[in-house]
Amino acid sequence: MTELAFARSSNPERRVGWLAAVVLCSFVGLASMRYLAGGDLMTPPPLKPNFEAHPLAFYVHISSATTALLVGPWLFLAKLRLSAPRVHRAMGAIYTLACLTGGLAALVIAPGSNGGWVAASGFATLAVLWLFTTGMALAAIRGGRIDEHRRWMRRSFALTFAGVTLRLYLPLAFFGLLHFATVYAAIAWLCWVPNLLLADHVAVKSR
Repeated sequence: MTELAFARSSNPERRVGWLAAVVLCSFVGLASMRYLAGGDLMTPPPLKPNFEAHPLAFYVHISSATTALLVGPWLFLAKLRLSAPRVHRAMGAIYTLACLTGGLAALVIAPGSNGGWVAASGFATLAVLWLFTTGMALAAIRGGRIDEHRRWMRRSFALTFAGVTLRLYLPLAFFGLLHFATVYAAIAWLCWVPNLLLADHVAVKSR
């Protein structure tokens, strides 16, 4: 079966999953722009001290992560990749740059995370793996290793999608502000570890 035929016959579950990713990434990405407009006025009180300590890093991280969320799902649309490869490559370059700048900014922010060293290490590990997986995807495509590139891109986007899963978990932390730091520390790991495990499982199955 040719790749074009495969793209046309992709199963409904994948299409639904892709559409859900587009909706969630678009909603979270667009909602996050309020931080660029409102700055510390839009930042929740438990997170404000870290914002005030590293405002530039926060703005870089928010703008970069938002860009990666908005662009990322479209890189997995086979029809776009096949019918408009130049657009696919341009979007891939934008996504890669957004992940790399966002990851570097996250490394600056992570040590001051509310939730102590558990949260700090969780977000720092996420940032390092985000940089690593995106770098590996870039190296693979530059070397012409298409299948390897796709596997690393799945892992990279799984970590980008932590921006969505973080916000799905975050209301749990605000239910009891007295325990915010404890819950936030757990979220710092829960927002990305399951994503990466699932993406790695899919990547291995695709070999």
